[in-house]
Amino acid sequence: MLFMSIATLVAIFIVWFMPKRLTLQEMYSTWLLMVFLTRIADQLLDLVLHFYDQLGPGIQWQAVVIQTIFPGAAGIIILNFMPKNRLMFFVYLIGCMIFSVVFEWITIKVGYLTYNSWSLWYSAGVYIIGIIFLRCHLSFLRRNNKSVLNNNPRT
Repeated sequence: MLFMSIATLVAIFIVWFMPKRLTLQEMYSTWLLMVFLTRIADQLLDLVLHFYDQLGPGIQWQAVVIQTIFPGAAGIIILNFMPKNRLMFFVYLIGCMIFSVVFEWITIKVGYLTYNSWSLWYSAGVYIIGIIFLRCHLSFLRRNNKSVLNNNPRT
């Protein structure tokens, strides 16, 4: 638990002090989306299918607190530094996936996460899909924001 608490504080610190390339609306909606998706995925994979446990079987309030803070901060950090160029995005995607898998491996080693029927390979695929989804999410937000601004009768 100490590792994840420190990682969460570091992620919040990074979000707070990083040079912002996202608007407040983009950060807010990304935070909520990441928390929602993480809670839904963990409810299904952990509590229903029992593929893994976080801090032991069942609902652990400490894990719920971490899941409410850490994924949102991580999503904002990933989006904030995501390159627009497709080739650079591919390199960034692979780098983020490798970092995430190594981070998850550390959570296993420190006892925060215990696999039952799960594998780091599954996580690697989930991270790739998740990062691509985040890129689409940001694209949607920015495209939608432009159409709202262009259709605003007050401007």
